[in-house]
Parts: sequence; C-alpha cells; structure tokens
Amino acid sequence: MSSTTKNIFYVILQQFILLFLPLLTIPYISRILGPSGVGIVGYSTSIVMLFINLALLGSELYGVKEIAKVKNDKKHLGHVFSEIFMIRFLLLLLSTIIYFVLTYFYFEYKFIFYLQAINLFAYMIDINWFFQGIEQFKKILYRNILIKSLGFISIFIFVKNKDDIYLYVIILSLSILIGNGFMWFNLKTIVGSFKRITAAKIKHHSTGMLALFMAGFSIMIYILTDKIMLGVFSSTTQVGLYEQGQKIVNVLITIVTAFSTVMLPKAAQIIRQGNLKEISTLINQSISIVNFVVLPICTIFLLVSTSLIPWFLGEGFRESTFVSQLLTPIIFVKAIGVMLGSTYFIPMEKNKEYTLPLVAGAIVNVVLNLILIPSYGAIGSAVATLCTESLILIIQLILLKNVISYSEINKNGFFKYIIANITVVVVVSSCKLIIDFDSDFIKTVVYSLLSGLIYIAMLAIMKDKYFKSMTGMITSILFKRIRES
Repeated sequence: MSSTTKNIFYVILQQFILLFLPLLTIPYISRILGPSGVGIVGYSTSIVMLFINLALLGSELYGVKEIAKVKNDKKHLGHVFSEIFMIRFLLLLLSTIIYFVLTYFYFEYKFIFYLQAINLFAYMIDINWFFQGIEQFKKILYRNILIKSLGFISIFIFVKNKDDIYLYVIILSLSILIGNGFMWFNLKTIVGSFKRITAAKIKHHSTGMLALFMAGFSIMIYILTDKIMLGVFSSTTQVGLYEQGQKIVNVLITIVTAFSTVMLPKAAQIIRQGNLKEISTLINQSISIVNFVVLPICTIFLLVSTSLIPWFLGEGFRESTFVSQLLTPIIFVKAIGVMLGSTYFIPMEKNKEYTLPLVAGAIVNVVLNLILIPSYGAIGSAVATLCTESLILIIQLILLKNVISYSEINKNGFFKYIIANITVVVVVSSCKLIIDFDSDFIKTVVYSLLSGLIYIAMLAIMKDKYFKSMTGMITSILFKRIRES
C-alpha cells in the first residue's frame, strides 16, 4: 500500500472518529438540551470560532504548505515551525483579550461565553498543521481516538439535564485543549528546541498568511455567520434546528473531503518537482473519484432523511428535516470545491484565484442571510448556504476551464454514476410506495441498505473501473489474510 493511500486511510478514519463519536451524542444531547439549549451552544461556539479564525489568518493551510516544503530538512523544519507557531500564538493571545472584553460588555449567556474561551487556549497550542505537513497522520489518528473517546463517555456520565449545559460546553472545549496538548509529546525529537525568531521572518510568514487570509476569512463568514445571524435576527431555537440539521450533513461533508488533507502536501511536492501535467491528471482523477463516492451518499441521504431525522434527533427536531434536505447537495459541491483548492489553487500559490470565489460567496451569503433569515429562519439560512457553495464551485470551475478535462471525467464514468443513482431513486421510491414500515429506524436501515445494494449492482453491471479496482483491492487483502492465517 503506497504512503498516499495509507495517509488517505488514516485521514478518513480520523475524520470518522472525530465525527462518529460526537454523532452518537447528537440524539442524546438533542433530547436533553432541546432546540433552545442546542441553539445557545451553537451560537456561542460560532462566536468564539469567529475570534479564532480571525486570529489565525490563513496560517492553517499556509503552515501545512510551508512545513511540507522543508519536512526532509530538520534544520529548516525547526525554524519554520518555531516562526509559524509563534505568530499563531501571539495573534490568538490578542484575540483572547478582545474576546474577554467584548464578552464582559456585550454578550448574553456570559458564563457560557467565558467557558467557550477554553477553545481559544486550545488553539494557541494547536500544532496539527505541523503533523499534517510532515504527513504523520497516524499520530493525529491515535490522539483523536483517545481524546474523543474520553469526551464521548464524559457526556453520557455528566450531562443529565438542561442545567448541565455548562458541563457540556466544558467537555467539548477541554477535549480540544487536551487533544492539542497531547501532540506536543516527542515533538522535540522532530524539530529540536525552539529557534530564534527574527522580525524579517515574521514579516515573510505574515505576508504569506495574509495572502490566504481573505480566503480563510470568507470561508469563516459563510460557515459561522449563518448561526450568528440566526441568533440575532431570529431565535436560539431556530439556531438549534439549523445546527442539528446542518450537523448531520457536515459529518458526511467532512468524511468525503478528508482526502484533500492528504492531497495538499502531495500536490505541493509534485509542483516543486515541476511536473504540472501530473497535477492536471491528479485533479481529473480526484473529481472522478468524488463522483464515484459522493453522488450515492447524497442520493441515499435524501431518500432516508424523512425517517432518519425524527428518529435520530427526536420529534422536537422534525423541522430540521427540510433543512438537511436543502443542504444535501452541498456534500457533493463541497467535495469538489475543497479538492480543487487542495490540489491546485493552494499548492500552485494561485492565491487570487483561490480567494476570488470565496470572497464572492461570502458577500452573497451575508446578503441572502439578511434577506431570508428574518422571514424564513433556519430554512432561509439553508437556502443561502446552498446558493453560496454552488456559486463558489461555478467560479472555481470557470477559473480551471483549461486545467480540467471534462472528456476525461466523462470517460472515467460520470454518466454511469448518474444512471446508477437515478436507478436507485426510482427503485427505492417505488418500494416506499408499496411497502411501509411503522418504525423510522427500520425505514432508515432498510432503505439505506437497499439503496447501497442497487448502486453496487449497477456499477457491477456497467463494469465501472473504480468499482472493479476497489473490489480487486478488497479481494486481494482478504486472500492475503487467509494465506497468512
């Protein structure tokens, strides 16, 4: 198995752990805190993440890219790490001071906002970007399994009623703080001691971060301001309905976009070697793989959402069903968009091209939220988010019209996947009309399994190359295990 394949596996498994364990707590927390309690947590989290993202500039992606360039040179690796870490630390320290001042004078639910400040301290010591840059995804995976498991257990032990909302916020925040602290063990053996920081280096790195800042800021605008604006112009209950409807979709988005984390350092190395033709091939193959994996995920989720949401979140969140359905296409749109950024715009240092669609999207998102939220609440915010993500992808595709080969994507089976998914929709929708189940849980399980089986059968009939490759790999692994045993 190649190092890239291993890293993709580790990242996907990591995201599964990061999201699956919290996903299991969603039904419990939804019923304990209710829409209003969930909304208060979501609203305060959005505010604190606004401060964090403003302080971090574009340092996350910049840090991964710069570390990837010098990962085999220990001397320069230590210098680059020390310089980027110190810039991030000082910016977050300043942001924390401003956050406490504004909390004291402005925000409601002050105690919850003070507790949320733990997240600011957690990001001060965050060095995940460093380990992504040196492609040590295994270390990140092990850390996340341990910390997220402890946080998962703690929620069920300590959060028993609505008054425990404070404990819930503490558990979520401490999980991030402790997890980031664990990454420091044995760091010295990789980078040595902290290196001397010069003003020239701070200026150099700050300029590079600022080039990515508008992109990061724009992403933050349409990720966080929807919940903030819902809290301001609507109610915390509407925040809760949107938060939980969005959360399930975000789990799927994070899993399907996980491999882009691996692609960024890989693409940076290819570009450094001057092999631009290989980048074009990488992009076309990545889009085809997204089509193969993500389209059926969107289809299956749409087919089962009417039974999944009430069963999973409880009757109090039934209104979240339509929110989730509106957001479902974003799973596919986001998967393509994130992949394009990680395999081309960022490693090629096309900062203007990377930033343009995100800035346009942020402006459209704010305008649409201002128009739609007062009248339509959570549903209006979902429509604004869908329009924003679609616009961003359209602009990205226009900018890459000379890089992306649509004939190659079609050759790789795009229309096969469309036909397979249409077949899934027709067959499963017909079955739902003929056979009905009383239990939402049984509906979800049966229709999910049926959809998956139909999709697999269609790919087998059409002899799809990615399906054949996947089944061949699984068969090879199984035979190897049998021979070893």
